[in-house]
Amino acid sequence: MRLLAPFTLAAALLVTSCSDTDGDASPAATSTSSTPAATSPEPAPAEAEESAAAALDPAAVTSPDQAALASALRVADLPEGWDVQSNPVEDGDLSDNPSFEGLCETSFPSEVRRTAKFPVVAVDETGAPQLTSESISYDGADAAAQALAELRTAFAGCESADRTFVTPPSAEGLTADSVVVQYQLSSGTPQVIVAQARGTVVSVVIGDDPDATLSAARSIAARMAQLPAAVIGA
Repeated sequence: MRLLAPFTLAAALLVTSCSDTDGDASPAATSTSSTPAATSPEPAPAEAEESAAAALDPAAVTSPDQAALASALRVADLPEGWDVQSNPVEDGDLSDNPSFEGLCETSFPSEVRRTAKFPVVAVDETGAPQLTSESISYDGADAAAQALAELRTAFAGCESADRTFVTPPSAEGLTADSVVVQYQLSSGTPQVIVAQARGTVVSVVIGDDPDATLSAARSIAARMAQLPAAVIGA
């Protein structure tokens, strides 16, 4: 298992090319920036969190934070032969660990209402990172809905010379409150972002492969549908 550098979704969404070497969060950029750690074993906290998430029954969770963990990206969400790398937030402290703040030079007031997040990277058979993701819990369902509303506002003003927005894939199979965005990078590479909310939980998956990205997001949506409404305020 490769050890990947921590990342934020905002940084992943702001990179201009998946082959850039100055980003710290896109799939390829993460691989480049974490080369010195690539041969290191997965640390115990990451391994433990990954195992806990994979074993957690979404229908049996008892807290919003557990619900977010149950919605985190798993091996079962990915193409055959792919794997996952968890990147736990140290001490669970989100104060200096943004998810969306700064995306498209937009402020996200909902950031202060996050209670936990679980970043996971998907790697292919060669160990190359292919998808980045976060599963986030908020202190209320209104905050999760606010986060997606803020995302829509951010993307509405995010056209630039580095990216051209195109018609996104269908949102079929996602939660009722979802955002799907696709743009073409100046390098010609597509990038797809899928954000979806149910109750207090928001899941975001980002990747260059539209099929793999949407497939993973739909698999996560199926788990989110099983989360107890009373627990997540849905």
